[in-house]
Amino acid sequence: MNFQATLEPPGDVNDLGQDGQGGGTLKKALGLRADWARLPGRSVEVWLHGEYVACGVVDQAAEDGSVLWIAAEGISTRRIFDKSSGYQIWV
Repeated sequence: MNFQATLEPPGDVNDLGQDGQGGGTLKKALGLRADWARLPGRSVEVWLHGEYVACGVVDQAAEDGSVLWIAAEGISTRRIFDKSSGYQIWV
């Protein structure tokens, strides 16, 4: 997972490696997810208006996909994010 904050969310295309020609190991880049209800147990990144907010494992999600909770880790507490506020989830 990309833990480096950038000004735009990660793309949803394959990473071709350092040479740009696919000679290295292909790895799937992060993709935007609209159906939050299907994400419990998945590692995700949270973005808001093009800025990285958080990452972690989805602990729980509303059945209608309107909100999800990222599990507490270390000193971080469990956090809730709601889709209507503009948050985006990338897997």
